[in-house]
Amino acid sequence: MKLAIVGGGISGLSLAYYLQNDFEVTVFEKEKWGGKAYTAKVGEYLMEEGVNGFLSNSPKTMELCEEIGIKPIKANDNSKIRYIYDNKLIKIPLKPLDFITSDILSWKGKFDVAMEFFRKPVCDREETVAEFATRRLGTEFKRRMMTPMLAGIYASTPEITSMNAAFPKLKKIECEYGSLFKGMIKLKRGGQPTGELHSFEYGMSEMIEKLKEKTKAQFIQKEIKDIDELKDYDKVVIATPAYDAAQILKKYEKLSLLLNEIPYNPVAIVGFDYDSISPVCFGILTVENKTLGILMDKYIFPNRNGIRVMVGGARYPDIKDMSEDEIIEIAEKDIYEVIKNANPKIKWIKMHKKAIPNYSLGHQDLVKKIMDEAKNVNVYLTGNAYNGVSFNDCIKNSFELAEQIKKEK
Repeated sequence: MKLAIVGGGISGLSLAYYLQNDFEVTVFEKEKWGGKAYTAKVGEYLMEEGVNGFLSNSPKTMELCEEIGIKPIKANDNSKIRYIYDNKLIKIPLKPLDFITSDILSWKGKFDVAMEFFRKPVCDREETVAEFATRRLGTEFKRRMMTPMLAGIYASTPEITSMNAAFPKLKKIECEYGSLFKGMIKLKRGGQPTGELHSFEYGMSEMIEKLKEKTKAQFIQKEIKDIDELKDYDKVVIATPAYDAAQILKKYEKLSLLLNEIPYNPVAIVGFDYDSISPVCFGILTVENKTLGILMDKYIFPNRNGIRVMVGGARYPDIKDMSEDEIIEIAEKDIYEVIKNANPKIKWIKMHKKAIPNYSLGHQDLVKKIMDEAKNVNVYLTGNAYNGVSFNDCIKNSFELAEQIKKEK
């Protein structure tokens, strides 16, 4: 049987790998293999155009690396050092005792967090991240912790992001154990993300190239504009962003309209290097700036010698209509404000006008409608628009879809 996959990002490529022994697979990609998991070579610099690594807490990603014969490298201990910028640099505490003595929150803010243990869960309705965080942990925690975290993961804001869709595991802990703290105690883990950050010696593109090399498929550099171009295939999977899927599936009006309901946040990635940069850390997330965060790539992985600045997101969507020079100017200004560096040795930019899907209120219901409608027209969908935006999510979801497709063969 012949199977077509439209989209050569990590979702499409990992799906092709998982199905290579069951189908005659063809993968179509209109731009570059890997999508946003792409390492740009800029002179002597390596600059990630998107994700810079993945956590080792997802078995499927680590298993896939082992199967294709590529060894991930673990980030060094600098990756555990992280800061928030809220008119001053504040180091994020890693241990409960450090949290108590830190100036990350006022004493009132810390008391609000401590009271989380006694607050009743809300499990009968969907909430925004802002509503959830304020209700369980207090207004101050929402502003100073959840706001930068949402910017770092989704390039979004707590007010427009669904807690149920963006952080389903935390919501599940609240409802199963009655409290985040009670759940974490019983699960024997703290508030830090589980797993350790990994990448590859020369960037994320290394895995993309190895995955292609180890996959028995036909790889075609071509833009698919209409589903009717794939009539010769027995099964079709669309592994593109939702807005591209909507265009490809435009003959199915209801499905196309549903896909177009998923909003995307713009992000510009600006690369710099300076003679010296401090603090030595993983990165800095901001609370209010047009710059969402600064990633100190040079301090956490080998063969990296620059830093990257993330600008825009839902906090400042106007960047999608700005020139590259204007965006670089914003990034330079914020770099100077946050870490007092000026006169970079290199300036590089990659603009993603639709970078990351926003999991808004109603996202889970919308995804169910999309998947039901896709099933009605005999098309499969995968990618980061539906059930998780991370590199790990994409691989896990592709594995699960592959198992489903095999059963329905």
